[in-house]
Amino acid sequence: MATLRVNVSAFRRLMEERGWNERDLAAHMGLAPSYVNRVLNAKRQPGGKFMAGALALGMRVEEAFIVELDDPKGEPRPDRRTADDDPKGPF
Repeated sequence: MATLRVNVSAFRRLMEERGWNERDLAAHMGLAPSYVNRVLNAKRQPGGKFMAGALALGMRVEEAFIVELDDPKGEPRPDRRTADDDPKGPF
């Protein structure tokens, strides 16, 4: 099984590069600022609209999200990868 998490540092970096705050990010994603805030602060899981918003910003899936693979016993494997780890990403 795998768990999908938001790569918060990639979103923060994008915001910094574009001179945006969270409100601006939410507006460009077409989402409520409170929803984006909760996702970026790990208080809510990203849904399809968040994923679509990230893609609409020009982010790649492997850049915007972290896939954590679980071992067969359900324990997180220590070899999680992000686009920061490998320019080709985990996909």
